[in-house]
Amino acid sequence: MRLAIMPKRVAGSLVAGLLTVGFCATPLAHASASTPSSETTIIVKNADTYVNNIRDYFFCETSKCKKTRSTEKKTAALDMAALTDEAKKVAKSSVPSSQEVIVEKFESDVHSLARAYAAYPKESSSDAVAKNTGLIYYQSANVGSDTYLLAVDVNGGTAAYVPWSVGAVAVLYAMQLDAEALDVKSSTVPNDIYASQNLEEEATSLESDANGPSATFNALITTFAKIQREVSADEILILQKKKTPISRTRISALSTELGVQFKEIVSLQNTLSK
Repeated sequence: MRLAIMPKRVAGSLVAGLLTVGFCATPLAHASASTPSSETTIIVKNADTYVNNIRDYFFCETSKCKKTRSTEKKTAALDMAALTDEAKKVAKSSVPSSQEVIVEKFESDVHSLARAYAAYPKESSSDAVAKNTGLIYYQSANVGSDTYLLAVDVNGGTAAYVPWSVGAVAVLYAMQLDAEALDVKSSTVPNDIYASQNLEEEATSLESDANGPSATFNALITTFAKIQREVSADEILILQKKKTPISRTRISALSTELGVQFKEIVSLQNTLSK
């Protein structure tokens, strides 16, 4: 998968270490392979192409792709439909036990991507457009990670950190952007509530991404996601002038802890990507 940078209408800049992620669908080391169902075999064969075509349409930034926008739009629509159909079929099929959790996450990520894809052209507010663009960005990456893990299991490989990490890294990127939005001095209460709600949703997605080959990285993002969800929920209550379950001093301390943890995640990501 080619992990494109978020377009300027949504993104700022991500910590450099989080932009060094690539995607490779072919496992490099071999172990015993699972006997795949026909549905998982189809996913391993086609899903990366579908995802890349969807991303090429939504995140086009080159003069070449801008000249073929109408064609890319049609291709993306067909591939989104095909990807959704494959997710439905594999969810109803019998798969090896080693693939059950991966398939469950694949189905969830595809349906989340499909919902954002369908909502995108219907939204008129800038916030709604930005939210759906962000969802398409990180959920398409998550589908890429899911497909990679299925390919590893089907082909008898050993999962590697870099090709797996595209999903988690994309979610972290989206979280960083929303966290930065909260620091803008001119931000309004509605904007802050919107960013905090996004962070809650992104934290839930990140927690589900803790299924990679590095136990340490999985633990870090799980803890980070849980604290972020708690902080965002409490900040929303404050913005709505409601009572919070914990004190503002505690919320401030947790916010500081999030900053420390994010740096640890970036540092570990840099190390694991070498």
